[in-house]
Amino acid sequence: MKLRSSSTTLVALFVLMVHVMASTINNKDTGAYGEASDDKGRGLLDYREGNGDDDDDGVSLILVIFLGMGSGFFLIMTLGSIIFLVHLLIRRRGIRLTNETPGSLDDAEQEAEQDRRALNELPPNEQEFYFQAKDFIKLNTPINYDLTLSQSLIIQEKGVKAWEFKPNVENVDLIKVTNKTEVEFLRDTHELSVQTNFPIPKQNDVYYFETKVYELADTDNNLISIGISTFPYPYFRLPGRHKWSICYDSTGTRRYNQPFPLSTSTGLGSFPALKQGDVVGCGIRMHNRTIFWTRNGKKLSESKIGGHIKMPKEFQVYPTIGSKGKCKVDVNLGQMGYVFIEANVKKWGFGPLEGNEVPPPMYTKFNTDVLLDSSDLDPADLNLRNGDFPPDFYESVAMPAEFTENDSDDEITLRTMQQSNNGLLPDGKSVSSFSPVPPPAHPPSYTDVLDEENTEAVSVTNDVIRRERDNMTSKTDSSNEDAI
Repeated sequence: MKLRSSSTTLVALFVLMVHVMASTINNKDTGAYGEASDDKGRGLLDYREGNGDDDDDGVSLILVIFLGMGSGFFLIMTLGSIIFLVHLLIRRRGIRLTNETPGSLDDAEQEAEQDRRALNELPPNEQEFYFQAKDFIKLNTPINYDLTLSQSLIIQEKGVKAWEFKPNVENVDLIKVTNKTEVEFLRDTHELSVQTNFPIPKQNDVYYFETKVYELADTDNNLISIGISTFPYPYFRLPGRHKWSICYDSTGTRRYNQPFPLSTSTGLGSFPALKQGDVVGCGIRMHNRTIFWTRNGKKLSESKIGGHIKMPKEFQVYPTIGSKGKCKVDVNLGQMGYVFIEANVKKWGFGPLEGNEVPPPMYTKFNTDVLLDSSDLDPADLNLRNGDFPPDFYESVAMPAEFTENDSDDEITLRTMQQSNNGLLPDGKSVSSFSPVPPPAHPPSYTDVLDEENTEAVSVTNDVIRRERDNMTSKTDSSNEDAI
C-alpha cells in the first residue's frame, strides 16, 4: 500500500511538471505572436509565421518525449506494485518462523540453542536455576484469561487498594510485605521475586507504576530487578531472565527474556545504575504492549539498544519485583502522586483512589442503622420466655474466674501453695494425696427418672385417698353423735 501511494504521488508530480513546462512554452509563443502583430511589414509577418511553425514543432517534440517518459515510469511503477502485492500474498500464505510471539514453530530450536548456551556460559549454580525455571514455566503456563467476576468486584469496591504484592508460599518467610506495596527482601544470597495479586488492567491506554529504592546497602553485591512479567513467574528467579518478562536491573541493564551475559548492544549498561533513593518508573501502552522506563521523573531513551520492547498480547502481565540480597522498596501503583509528572496529569494509575465500597457503620450512630435496629418482638412477650429455663438456672451456673490486679497472684502455683505454711493445702498434704470423689458406676438414665416420677405420683395418689377416707370417717362419726 505504501508503494502504491508513492507511485501515484510521483506520477502526479510528473504530470504537474509537464503541465508547467507546456504553459511556459505557450506563454512564450503568445508573446512572440503579440510582438509580430504590431509590425507593419509583410516580411516581418512571414518571418513570424515561419518561426511559429518551428516553435510548434519543438513543443510537440518535447511533449511527446515527456509523455513517453511518464508512460514508461507509470508502467514500471504499476508492475512494481503488482509484484509487491503478489509477493505479499505468497508470504501471507506461507508460515514465517520467528520467536517474536509465543507459540512460534521455532521455539524448540531456540530452546535447544539456549540450553547449549546455558551449559557453555553459565556457572554450575546458575545452570541449575536456569533448568529449574524452565521446568517451572512448562508446568505453570502463563495466565491468558481475563479477571473473574469476583476479582472485578473487588477492584471495583477497593480501587487501587485492591492490588498488593503476595509472595509465593515458598518465600513467605523470606519476603516481608507491609501495607500491601512495601516489599522487604530478607535473604542475602539467593534470588527472590514477588508479584501482585491482580494483573495490569486493560481498560485504559497506558498504565504506569513507580518503585522507590528505600534501602540498598551494598550496591556491588546486591541486585534489584524491577519489571513486568507473566504470571506465574519462577519465584526463585529475577524478572527479565525468562519468558515472558522484562526488567530494569539496578546495575543499569535492561533485560528481556535473557538469562545470559549481555553486551552493550543488547542492553548492558543502557540505563543509569540505581542507588538508594532512586525512583524507577515502568509504563506499558496496552494497545501494542510497548514498555517504557523512567528514572527520577525523566523518561529514558532506548534508541541505542533497538527501541522499546513489546510484550506479547496473548497473556496477562503483572508488576514483578526481584532482588538478590537484602533491600527494601516501595511500589506506587497510583495510590500516591508519581514523580513522573505526565503520569499524574494523564492519570496512569491502576485504579481510582477510592472504590465504591460502603464504609462500616459508626458505633455512635445506631438510631438509623439497620444492623442495630430493634427487633419486632413485643417486650411483653419476653415474659413468656421465663419458663424456658429451670428455676435457679442462672444462680446454679458457675461464675467465671475473677481476675485481680495484684501481680503477686501470678506467682501462686501448686508448688508454692504446697510449700507455704499458710497456703490453701494443709501441711503434709499434696495434690496427689487427695483422692477425688469417684463418679457413679452407672450414669442416671431416663427410665430411672420415670420410675421416680411414677413412685411419687403413686404416693401422692395414696395420700389423697387416705385424706378422703379420713374425711368420710369423721363425717360419719359426727352424724352418729347427732342421732344419739
